[in-house]
Amino acid sequence: MKKQSKPRAKKEKIALFSRAIAATMPRMTLECAERHALLLCGCKKIEAYSPEETVISTAVCRVRVRGACLRISFTGDGKISLCGTVSAIEFE
Repeated sequence: MKKQSKPRAKKEKIALFSRAIAATMPRMTLECAERHALLLCGCKKIEAYSPEETVISTAVCRVRVRGACLRISFTGDGKISLCGTVSAIEFE
């Protein structure tokens, strides 16, 4: 007995539609290297900064980074790089 295959056209249209929507949405990316360096892309502004806690507003949400000896090593082009010991990252 042969198995009937489902038509793929519908799946492909859904996938293309999802990609089109995703391409227009604002993006926020976060990279963390062994809790010592953090790169956050899609930033709008730094709302609060201290060596223990930094709050950054992005196009999608607010990101709260907690740690010790945090310092901003780079900012520009919607990117912020933090160095120090990262203990927690919260998305609000």
